[in-house]
Amino acid sequence: MLLHQGEAKHSVQVLLDTGCSVALISERLVERLKLGKKKHRHPRTIENYTGERVPGAGQYYTEAIRLQHRKHYSWEQFEISVMDPEADIFLPFDWIMGHPPQGAWTNKEVRFNSPRCLEKCTKYGTNEFSLV
Repeated sequence: MLLHQGEAKHSVQVLLDTGCSVALISERLVERLKLGKKKHRHPRTIENYTGERVPGAGQYYTEAIRLQHRKHYSWEQFEISVMDPEADIFLPFDWIMGHPPQGAWTNKEVRFNSPRCLEKCTKYGTNEFSLV
């Protein structure tokens, strides 16, 4: 996917993770791109797939970030976390349900062609966050 930062676009590795419950972005990407971040008043508990607390996660979150895959766009806020270097962003189950990917589980080519995405997830139609 592409992450928009002002006029710049950065290629990022995104994992559609059906076991994930919160949108995550890697701490190293936030630092490298100098993305805006905010501190939680009350830290959140972020757990990994084994139920263990992820050290340092849940302290900060990003400002709104625009993501793009071909002609599909969405605005997201992410919890900032230390992550495996293979992925920059994890998109959780709720995001996947709202933006059902065609071909993600059977092909290398992923598309977001659901009627809802074709109508709402356009360059000019993304005026709301997909995760609330």
